[in-house]
Amino acid sequence: MEAFDLGMITLTRKPTGARTSSMSLPEAVAWFAGEHHSDRPRCLSPVLHAAITVLGDRLAHPRLQQLKWLVPSLVGTAEDGRDSVRSLLAVDWLVRVYTPAWLRVVPSLDLAAASLAEHAPISSVADAADALDAPLAAVRRAAWAAQVAVPGVLGGANAADTPDTTDTRDPHRQAATVSLALSALACDAAVAATLDVAPGFLPVCGKLRLAAEQAVLIAARQLAGSPDPDDFGARVAALMAPTADALDDAVIELLARLIDATAPPGQGWLAGDPVDAVKRSDGD
Repeated sequence: MEAFDLGMITLTRKPTGARTSSMSLPEAVAWFAGEHHSDRPRCLSPVLHAAITVLGDRLAHPRLQQLKWLVPSLVGTAEDGRDSVRSLLAVDWLVRVYTPAWLRVVPSLDLAAASLAEHAPISSVADAADALDAPLAAVRRAAWAAQVAVPGVLGGANAADTPDTTDTRDPHRQAATVSLALSALACDAAVAATLDVAPGFLPVCGKLRLAAEQAVLIAARQLAGSPDPDDFGARVAALMAPTADALDDAVIELLARLIDATAPPGQGWLAGDPVDAVKRSDGD
């Protein structure tokens, strides 16, 4: 293959061994830039490479194909001096879009979610930590009120307690189910994009992820359904699906902003807040 035609390629989840019409997104960037076949093109920002690698692995096929039109703008982003800005934009998105999206699956956490979604843009890791303090406290209170706090999660019982991993009603097992489900989503591309500030952001990122896990766990436990404990995984999947779907679109929008390192418009992320879209569709 010689000439590059975006319309003729199919993006794959994993890197390919040779240059054909099917290739991963980083490989498409290398081809467009005239580099040798590689999934680590020299012309691509490390922050953007980390983000698109996660997206490529986790987006559903139709959404993944949307990303090929971003290939030209990904070329030449290496060493453009914008990676620190990109990573802080990802932090901002995680605080003001990702976290409130998951908190709102619990009605009693609507105010905590709003306090994040309507927060001023996050400009540092310290800002992110400060913004999360009160919402995290609200999540802890909601967890204890719902009696779903689990060992090691936002101040649950003694983490040394030994779970019964054979019982799907065991809180440790249920928490693990939620954690694995969240960790499989494409919106983790935003976490990958915090690469440039990762050392300082890692503890904050852990807290916001635990808040999301706890909110989903509360909501899943409160859902009416079969008393059969074996349906817990299916219950979690059904509960998460609308928000996860909305966040897939939102993280693709985030990627476009990361490429140019442009901040959200004057209204912030709220101009396209996926949480509100989910709530409106639920009310239809």
